[in-house]
Amino acid sequence: GSVSAKLTAYRHLQRDSCTPPVTRGMSLSTPSQSLTSETYLAKLLDGACSLRSQNALCDVTLEADGVRFPAHKIILASASNYCKVLFVGNSTQAGSPNANVQLKAISAGGLRNVLNFIYSNKLELSLQNVEETFKAAETLLVREVIKLCFQFLEAGLNHKNCLDTLSIARRLGPEELRQKAMYYVGQHYKQILADPQCTKELDRETLCEILDKTDVAGCTELELFNAAISWLLHDSARLKGAADILRRIRFALIPLQDLQRDVQETPIMRTDPECHRYLQEALLYHSQLYAQPALQTQHTSIRSSSSMLLVLGGRTMDNRVCRDMWAADESCSVWRKIGELATPVYNHCVAVINNFLFVLGGQSRFDPAGKHPSNEVRRLGSFRLEGIK
Repeated sequence: GSVSAKLTAYRHLQRDSCTPPVTRGMSLSTPSQSLTSETYLAKLLDGACSLRSQNALCDVTLEADGVRFPAHKIILASASNYCKVLFVGNSTQAGSPNANVQLKAISAGGLRNVLNFIYSNKLELSLQNVEETFKAAETLLVREVIKLCFQFLEAGLNHKNCLDTLSIARRLGPEELRQKAMYYVGQHYKQILADPQCTKELDRETLCEILDKTDVAGCTELELFNAAISWLLHDSARLKGAADILRRIRFALIPLQDLQRDVQETPIMRTDPECHRYLQEALLYHSQLYAQPALQTQHTSIRSSSSMLLVLGGRTMDNRVCRDMWAADESCSVWRKIGELATPVYNHCVAVINNFLFVLGGQSRFDPAGKHPSNEVRRLGSFRLEGIK
């Protein structure tokens, strides 16, 4: 009887030990969950960075410009495709402790910046170090750093650094960034050309792009010429390409008085045969006043990509004949006075031929009967407000 009681008690004990405890308030059918820690990755990087700063467990050294940087192969291979191929695909490098990798194509500063990012997810960038950082990231194939370099350059674009950014973009190669930087240069070309030092430091390609612009509002052709001359004279080696630079100047748009007083007296315009030809062609154009509408070329067309609405003369509500000239943009939201006609006129006709404005007929004084019409035709040049009768 005692043996049977012991067996029964053992079976109860065995059954109880195999049954999981039931927690009050939790169903056995609750699905499992995958949880993440918001601080784990940051602490993992902090731990790796701390080990690197103490040179603890480091098993590889990267060297650039004679400066050596201890690191961990597993960390580098995880962040850099270059290091992954170097260590994982190379049994000699992978298995050798304290391996030394010399990187000749990058600077120590660039390598330091990329390694700091790999171990901290933080990248310190400036216009002074972004190029060397990019080159180091490009060599090590750390794509995240490459993207951040481009983001930094694009986000920091302004009229003060657009020239530096454009120069960097041309060397690094991203076409989209180069176009955006050139857009800023185009928007602020007047401030750039107004600064003599800034003008002299322009690279040739940027200067040519400015001089080739078809819309240079607020900047006269003479100012463009003076900027080009200033750039050429800054370095005597540049004078060899003077003709190619100055062919972008539309000399015919420079008033005759300025051509004779300023342009003609510039030595390069007399000594260089091609430059001298540009000047002579402009002087000939100015000498043929009445033929100018038929002599239009790219070098005589105004630099403007916008259309304007003009109002010339007319009669006021109190029958006063006007000579004012007003202009508005295509939306007609803003009007501005741009000059005056030689004589007041109303009831006249106007015509535009090759960007020359012709004023025909009309009356110069109020006369409801129209007994004193004018038989004159006056022309307004594409770049001058004075009329030619």
